[in-house]
Amino acid sequence: MIRRLLNTTVFRLSLVYALLFSLVAGAAMASIYWVAAGQIREQTDARLILQSDLLISLVKSNNSLQILRDAIQTRNEEHDEQGEPHFYVYALTTNTKLPFTKKMEAEYFSEGGRRLFGTLMFSDVLDIVDLEIAVKRDAYARVIITRLQGGAQLLVAADMSEQNTLLRKLYESMWLAVGLMFLLAVLGGWLMGYGVLRRIDSIRQTAGEIINGDLSQRMVVTRRNDEFDRLSLVLNSMLQRIESLMKATREVTDNLAHDLRNPLNRLRNRLDTSRFQPMDAEHFQQVRQDALQDVDDLIKTFNALLSIAQAESGVHRDDWTAIQLDQVISDLGELYEAVAEEEGIKFSYTAQPGLVLHANKHLIAQVITNLLDNAVKYTPKDGSIQLVADQQSNEIILSVSDTGPGIPLEQRDRVFKRFVRLDNARSTPGNGLGLSLVKAVADLHGAQVEMADNQPGLKVILRFAA
Repeated sequence: MIRRLLNTTVFRLSLVYALLFSLVAGAAMASIYWVAAGQIREQTDARLILQSDLLISLVKSNNSLQILRDAIQTRNEEHDEQGEPHFYVYALTTNTKLPFTKKMEAEYFSEGGRRLFGTLMFSDVLDIVDLEIAVKRDAYARVIITRLQGGAQLLVAADMSEQNTLLRKLYESMWLAVGLMFLLAVLGGWLMGYGVLRRIDSIRQTAGEIINGDLSQRMVVTRRNDEFDRLSLVLNSMLQRIESLMKATREVTDNLAHDLRNPLNRLRNRLDTSRFQPMDAEHFQQVRQDALQDVDDLIKTFNALLSIAQAESGVHRDDWTAIQLDQVISDLGELYEAVAEEEGIKFSYTAQPGLVLHANKHLIAQVITNLLDNAVKYTPKDGSIQLVADQQSNEIILSVSDTGPGIPLEQRDRVFKRFVRLDNARSTPGNGLGLSLVKAVADLHGAQVEMADNQPGLKVILRFAA
């Protein structure tokens, strides 16, 4: 489990982000440390300048180095009397042969080089000034050396142990914070990776059950609405579609076997009978005609299935053109006007002039043909059929209405399935694929198919986007 977790992309990304965040945080804290150290140094230098200026003012007012020596001695002795380590150390030298400036490397100068600043151990400071006073010898001191007139040099040093302790604690806290941030980031990555791994295992387990044949399984969808939930919703929709297609395939296979069994049995029986019974030319011609009719029925069934499959797969999308729908209605209307007349049915057709539809002309004509075939088949003598095409708002409406028996409301969704035939249609020729092709072509063109009561009869409406 741990090895799988370490190999997850989420954990690896979390680790990379943890390193980057720790580096950025470390850089930010280092800049804070450097700013704080610089500010402490500047404040200490300002205090040293103030102490030096107070002592130098004695020289300016009395023009005597002896008064300056006495003031320095007094200040040094005050700390000795208190028995506490000196915070400030003062020293003065007039020995230009061995000045203080040769004992210390200056960090920077001020006032035209008259003053220099540096940092030394207090033990080194005492070696320079040659004093025996109580100080923290292992502590650092901030030192300012001022050159006076006549070559004398004034040294003032301040104890930096408290400031350095503060900086050290700040430094340690900085690294501790960076380390904690890195550990917390790794822990967060581990937790996120564990959560992702659980979701993936759930999806993998469900997928395994689906592979084993249980198509009713679905991916778990939580209330978090995260990317896994959105992916699960898409997969569930896909699985629902696959399950419905598999169910439809089984139904088609069963219905196909049932519907093809009768014509094949009839064909076999005729051929078998012709082997054992003597036939004259007329009888043989009739058997051959019946056999050809059975074969034609089989071919029509397979052609209808092929057309439906092509429409559902979108094979004909490349053949779409802007077709003159009114001209298509006129051509088919003239054809079926003669057919309806032979059946004793009144037939009328109307189409709005200049009606243009972007579609596959062959498939649209096939849809209209199937609807008109059904209307002629189920409309009784002296009934009527109407074919109408017009545009309403942003829709092109194509409708075929008849005065036949109609379709019950509860059966109107079912008749679009393949090989479905209602009880009142089983005695008529057909294979139950006409409306299935209508639905497939409508879906291909993004159209809606509706069935309405024509009172009496049925009205089929197709709504295309204009």
